Amino acid sequence: MATIDVGQRVPTLDLKLEDAEGTPHDLSAALARGPLLVGLYKSSCQASKTMFPFLERLHRRYGGDGLTVFGISQDSANVTRSFARRLELSFPIVIEPEGYPLSVAFDITATPTVFLIRSDGSVAFTTMGFFKGPVNELGDAAASAVGRQPDPLFTDEDFGVPLFVPG
Repeated sequence: MATIDVGQRVPTLDLKLEDAEGTPHDLSAALARGPLLVGLYKSSCQASKTMFPFLERLHRRYGGDGLTVFGISQDSANVTRSFARRLELSFPIVIEPEGYPLSVAFDITATPTVFLIRSDGSVAFTTMGFFKGPVNELGDAAASAVGRQPDPLFTDEDFGVPLFVPG
């Protein structure tokens, strides 16, 4: 799992990162509004390609209840745009600047690494790679974070999705 464990505080999010169109996004402002889900990824990673449609599902399911979802891309603007378009993602994806300051601060060891962060800055849930069990646990944690009853995130309708994809 990621170095930052459940219950620990995340490093500062006082970075204004730009999306592929150059629009700045303030992660700390998003966190001040409610729980924040961040998925750090590389588009060439198959586990990232498998995980991000589930993050989109969480965005659609709980975005109206105060959950903010951000993708954190380790790719160029063109590659990031293509990734978002291919996967039909509607939540913001920001691009890490050179040196990958968030990936380094969060001490990730593989992509995707996903963090659900409470408004107080502590980690409510984290997972790395793609595993069916933790995907459903992520969905349960996101529902809890916004005060909703959980519904399975990974369902029988996802029969073509593998149960495991390494990060």
